Amino acid sequence: MKNVWDEHYLKNKSKLSYPDENLIRMLSRVNPPNRQALDFGSGSGRHIPLLLGHAFQVSASDSSIESVAQIKELSLPVTVHHTRSLPYPFSKDQFGLIVSWGVFHYNTKEIAKTMLMGLFDSLAPGGYLLGSIRANTDTHLKINGGQMNLADLNGGYAETYSEEDLRNFLKPFSDVEIGYSERTPLGRLEERICHWFFQAKKSVNE
Repeated sequence: MKNVWDEHYLKNKSKLSYPDENLIRMLSRVNPPNRQALDFGSGSGRHIPLLLGHAFQVSASDSSIESVAQIKELSLPVTVHHTRSLPYPFSKDQFGLIVSWGVFHYNTKEIAKTMLMGLFDSLAPGGYLLGSIRANTDTHLKINGGQMNLADLNGGYAETYSEEDLRNFLKPFSDVEIGYSERTPLGRLEERICHWFFQAKKSVNE
């Protein structure tokens, strides 16, 4: 997937400058145990200004070296990491908040679970993971045998999640809330872009 995403972030359509509205709402609901935040799989960096605006000290990471380079060019007060594989360069219990928006489903479920547990270890007790993941009702990615059939990300890997899949995925967390969003691409009403979004809290006893 690395080369697919490097190519993706060279295109203008990848340079989103606005945060997801679901994440904006979710941030207003949480009270993290510290003001350290990680944007994991930060892509174009669109959520970094949002986190800075909520008075977090922000770290950002992505598996794409092109994404990392572009985030550094933003000249924002953020620590940037190239997280191509585990182990991640984060300390145990470091972050009060981790955001991972549209990341896990671009990996096999086995790899995604390993990624999740690496993040879980770096999340402080009482901390929150806010994220989104592609739902199994999605038709936009045109997945066939794990491969996407899109002009932009053709050949890249993806898997979708049922609600049961997602709840099983988030079992390490003590408190989980899930929402769902669905939209259509402009001019293609027959397609569906479908995501679960979630708020998962780590037990204070961890």
